[in-house]
Amino acid sequence: MEAVATTDRVEASAQNGTPEAQFALALMYLIGRGVPRDEKQGAAWLEKAAAQGHAEAQFHLGARHATGQGIQDIKQDFDKAIDWYRKSAAQGHAKAQYNLGLLLYGRKVAKAEEKQEAIDWFEKAASGGHAGAQNNLGLIYANGVEAPRDYRKAIDLFARAAAQGDAAGQNNLGIMYSTGKGVAQNPMQAAGWYAKAAALGHAAAQYNLANLYETGKGVGQNMDVAARWYRKAAEQGYLKAQLSLAQILARGGDLPKDLAEALFWYRKAAERGHAQAQLQVAKILDAGDGIERDTREALRFYELAAHQDMVEAQFRLGMFYDCGVDVEKNDEMALHWYGKAAEQGIARAQYNLGLMLAYGQGVPADPVKAWQWLNLAEAAGLQRAARHRRAVETRISTQELAAAKSAVAEWMPRQKRRLER
Repeated sequence: MEAVATTDRVEASAQNGTPEAQFALALMYLIGRGVPRDEKQGAAWLEKAAAQGHAEAQFHLGARHATGQGIQDIKQDFDKAIDWYRKSAAQGHAKAQYNLGLLLYGRKVAKAEEKQEAIDWFEKAASGGHAGAQNNLGLIYANGVEAPRDYRKAIDLFARAAAQGDAAGQNNLGIMYSTGKGVAQNPMQAAGWYAKAAALGHAAAQYNLANLYETGKGVGQNMDVAARWYRKAAEQGYLKAQLSLAQILARGGDLPKDLAEALFWYRKAAERGHAQAQLQVAKILDAGDGIERDTREALRFYELAAHQDMVEAQFRLGMFYDCGVDVEKNDEMALHWYGKAAEQGIARAQYNLGLMLAYGQGVPADPVKAWQWLNLAEAAGLQRAARHRRAVETRISTQELAAAKSAVAEWMPRQKRRLER
């Protein structure tokens, strides 16, 4: 009976135009507390309270429009979300200030003035003690893109967020101590902050902590602990942790070698487009060491990695198609992939490409280009290329030899620039 009476009093007060009662009634309808759940009624009362300047109602309306979730009749509309957040933020509502900053800062084509307004709102929310705003503002000062770089200010903001138990702030404070930006480098301090954030489930902090245990910086080296934290981050989908866990499992040593689990984590990263992981999946499946060999899948992952300019994958694909083992022989594809790897400086690819061009395998013989690639392979230390290079040299004119040497001279600085990148 008392609950009914309370509901009646709230509704009567709301009908009389009291914004606090209108907001309370809106929540009652939205969650079905004391009244049957009714999203339409809830939305209507929420808008009434917001229209009268109720900051919390304005914040709630902004949040509903930002996500398009929670109330059936309210659709996602970032402009309306910004409008309601701005009204609430102007009244000092810290969460609205923070969320408004996020929307303005995160727009796909955010103008400079929108980013500056976002920073201003982050400043206000941070001053009001909002940990997320403190962390975001710290990142802005640390990155030095939209505001002048100021590591000391960034550290102060990260520390304020970290002191409130904000995992992102703790992780970022750990990064500052780990890198020595704005503070004396201190891996032990970094480990302490990473550990706090990692215990809260922050994937990046779990990865960072694992890396310290793997390298023994700031903590005693412990591969078992490193693997445990890498695994926790990997299970959350943190790509770098998936790759690092796979690497230490594939390597063995301090940990038992486990190629099956290494393959599992490499594949997770590979399926998300990581080129190095794609190459490692291909190599493990190709070798079949301790697991079932699967050349069809290996070929698929070599292709994926090769298309991302992984030179070893390009060379191995050339070998597959050149030899015709486990795949139909295809000289055109072999030439294509040897060419890609040769251009990146792989001596064996240069040698194989030179031979194919010298003797017309899959393509009309081209002794000038053959000389170029055989010469480069020889210069890289592949001595068996010298005999074929000399044989080719007997088949070309003085002018053709000069053109081949010129092509080698042009390739050298290209390769130097590639290595310097």
